[in-house]
Amino acid sequence: MKTLVIGAAIVDMVMQVDRIPKSGEDVIGKDTKVMVGGCAYNVASTMHNLDCDHDLCVPVGNGMYASIVRKKLLENGYPILIQDDTDDNGFCLCLVEKNGERTFITVQGVEGNFKTSWFDTLDMNDYDNIYLAGYQVCDHNGSVVAQWMRTLENKTIYFAPGPVICDIDPETMTQLMKLNPILHLNEKELFDFTKETDLDTALHTLYRKNHNLIIVTLGSRGAAYYDGTHITTIPSVPVSVVDTIGAGDSHIGAIISGISKGLSIQDSIKTANKVSACIVGIQGAVITKEDFNKRMEEQQNEQN
Repeated sequence: MKTLVIGAAIVDMVMQVDRIPKSGEDVIGKDTKVMVGGCAYNVASTMHNLDCDHDLCVPVGNGMYASIVRKKLLENGYPILIQDDTDDNGFCLCLVEKNGERTFITVQGVEGNFKTSWFDTLDMNDYDNIYLAGYQVCDHNGSVVAQWMRTLENKTIYFAPGPVICDIDPETMTQLMKLNPILHLNEKELFDFTKETDLDTALHTLYRKNHNLIIVTLGSRGAAYYDGTHITTIPSVPVSVVDTIGAGDSHIGAIISGISKGLSIQDSIKTANKVSACIVGIQGAVITKEDFNKRMEEQQNEQN
């Protein structure tokens, strides 16, 4: 099964801080790193490490950040499916506190202006699954992407709305929910969107909108899924957290990979918890395949 990963590849500037400054304050940052990121790029990186067949569909613009993105995509063997020279690619300042929690300041570029024509060159007969990130359906993008997706048939859609879940236009969200996507989000996003404070109630409330599988990550408590009948929790893997950038992206990437290879949802989430633990143990969201395999092997040895 092949997956089309739709979203953005941007430049992440990751900076360690003791704490997030208050308005008007100044704090000293350290250990700054510059790398390519973005939800779709992170998801694709995980799928690559797990040998899951996929294409990465992200716009590449023209400018300083676009040059960095283009170089990294080509290095990783990804063809440029969307080239649009009207703007540069965006960037994100990722502030990471001592406990690994991250705060984002994102400046959108070409990926913030999706166009219907971008999809014309895609042969959707090649794909069984579609992954979509919430950032790509905010503002103007929402109606463009939702209208295009409504034209598709017989596709399994994985939708990860992310921290912007409450910023997505209600009409766009309604249209996306009519597609019955498999939803992937964290507990805070679930509570914010449903306006509930109890996990069971929130999952039942959300299920009435998408009528399909919901997967919610619970931090150190692991992850839970609701299939319309039962809520099942899968425990986490103990790990020393460096930062949580890309934790959710790696999790859904691993789930798509598992299901695509015929694993049950429970086994797919078990694998995803291990993969996510691997990612939060490094700085940033992306790891080479060699390092990924090494860390996964070390993790397995520790559990035995």
